[in-house]
Amino acid sequence: MAEIRPLSRAHFDSLWVAQAGQCALCGKGMPHGRFDVAHASIWKKQRPTFDHVIPKAGGGLDRLDNLQLAHAVCNKRKGKRQAGGSDGRLAT
Repeated sequence: MAEIRPLSRAHFDSLWVAQAGQCALCGKGMPHGRFDVAHASIWKKQRPTFDHVIPKAGGGLDRLDNLQLAHAVCNKRKGKRQAGGSDGRLAT
């Protein structure tokens, strides 16, 4: 599968549906849009972000099979580490 550039809304929507709106790292629900939360500071931490299962720093590519959605705060906490689990994702 080839790398995808740039990541699009269609890629986001595909992952959103596959994950049922749940963060791949903590398993909790994510807001779909900015106005699904009460305040911008909540959105900043809880917004869905693209997360590389195998980090780019570790040779991971921008491919749908290497991407998942995660809360911004969860993604930041994970950093450049690879997610756990046999498929590279944390168990939810």
